Amino acid sequence: MAGGSKGTGAAEEPEAKKPTDAPAGGLDMPPPAPQMEAEAFPGESALSEDERNRWLVFHVALPRTIMTWDMALGRSTEAELNDALSNLAWGSVDTEAGEWTLESPDPSPNPPHTSLITYATYVARTYPSDHTMEDKAREENARLAAEKRAAFTHPGEPGAKFRPMFDQMVKNLQHSNKALAKAYDIKKVILNEDEAPEDPNKSEAQNIMRFGRHQILPSFWNMLIQLTKRGRRFSVVFRSFSEEQLSQVQSELQLFCQLQHPAYNGQNKTQKPPPMDGNKASRDMRLTNAAVGRCDRMSGRLLFKDRAYQDPSTQAISTSSKPEEAAPAAEVPAAEPDAAFRPTEYAFPPYHQVYAGLTHQILTGSNTAAIVDDLAYWEQKDRSASAGKLLLIDHGGSVAETKVQHIFFDGNIGKEESHVVDVRDATSGERIPFGEVKDVFMHRVDFFQAVTDVDYFLKATAACEINFSKKILEARRAAGISKSAAEQESKNASAAKAAMPPKEWLYRNVIPALLPALEACQRDRPEDPIEFIAFYMLRHSKQYSKTLKA
Repeated sequence: MAGGSKGTGAAEEPEAKKPTDAPAGGLDMPPPAPQMEAEAFPGESALSEDERNRWLVFHVALPRTIMTWDMALGRSTEAELNDALSNLAWGSVDTEAGEWTLESPDPSPNPPHTSLITYATYVARTYPSDHTMEDKAREENARLAAEKRAAFTHPGEPGAKFRPMFDQMVKNLQHSNKALAKAYDIKKVILNEDEAPEDPNKSEAQNIMRFGRHQILPSFWNMLIQLTKRGRRFSVVFRSFSEEQLSQVQSELQLFCQLQHPAYNGQNKTQKPPPMDGNKASRDMRLTNAAVGRCDRMSGRLLFKDRAYQDPSTQAISTSSKPEEAAPAAEVPAAEPDAAFRPTEYAFPPYHQVYAGLTHQILTGSNTAAIVDDLAYWEQKDRSASAGKLLLIDHGGSVAETKVQHIFFDGNIGKEESHVVDVRDATSGERIPFGEVKDVFMHRVDFFQAVTDVDYFLKATAACEINFSKKILEARRAAGISKSAAEQESKNASAAKAAMPPKEWLYRNVIPALLPALEACQRDRPEDPIEFIAFYMLRHSKQYSKTLKA
């Protein structure tokens, strides 16, 4: 599980060798892992080291997750903070007057009592807007509902008692460092972005600081810092409906990774994070244009238009949890001048090509990627979860892949359904029930806590990791496989294999898995049969698994 290193306060003895921390990003081969001091839950030690410290792939939404405003929907920080609180405030409705009254003392994603509803739900019922209505009436109701939520904590509004919580969020966002405020002449905190448009005559750092507050939550930066210091292998996939908003994240992330971010560079009494730009043996966490994809759900394709196509058969597949000693992420080499450029594109359904491409091609060449999701398709489908941001999991009915964990962070996920995220099995393409993925592969971000608790994303990650570890062990118990039995079976099988003639070994260990792969390939006739077989065999790397139905 994710865990921090322990510091020592005692004076260093002359003869003692001073322990050295792993380089930022942990690219050098780490020392042997120490024995577990204590299990996070009973039975955790039954997992292998690679399973306990698995490769984490974070899918991170932008608005109401790590950013305070929503450019796709045109909501300022002032409106977004109020809107977020309206989804965390629980109250009752007077059946006679039809008015909503606040009952919960604090913001919470969960109701204090099952009879209560959030103010956002109350507003949605009061101003319904669905595709069964006339366009004009639907648009007017949507506008009125948005205005109500955006004014939730204003004086005289139902959420006025939550104004102190609103003020607390603003306080946690503002740059309170006096030296930093003086260096960038910060006079006040601006919550309406239209009041301070970007100035092309100013530096990137000055434009980042123009609102007098963080645009990307400190809790997100803290997660990158702490996981890097711990030497964890992790990747980030930003998910956004707005290319413009993604571009802003890309620019700010680059400055952060290069120790040039005005609030994270060690100057003006600010924190200095470890480098994340490929220098000093660090992993490069910058987002390149080649790693930015666009998902078109109507036509069924994920296109990385600035990334040159590469034959998947030449790509090494690794699911090791240890940071790889790879070259820093960089733009994929361009094609020869006289050769036609062919971008990287993955078609779906079936979905295995997208999963294999993102996990084993895009995130092998880059530690950070991004996907611009299809807002028009989601809205056309009445904002149904089945049309939302696509998240593919190597699930196999339970947990087929145990050394990689995808976690989708989004503050727009619903309490009882995923709403904006469409979670599917990478092989079958079937949607995975909400209860199977909640707080394992998908986490509903409590935006109030994400703003006010700098360790929020670290805590959420640790909780998801524990839940996934428990799910792995539960699946093994259900299958009647214990660690000792599996080890003994492996030893016996190894001894038997060593005594086999070559032809018999092939017929026993290769042909049973290869034939179903070839049969499935000739049946589906995929565009890229080699990649199809490669992914199929990845799922059957040790023996034939019936979780993949040919």
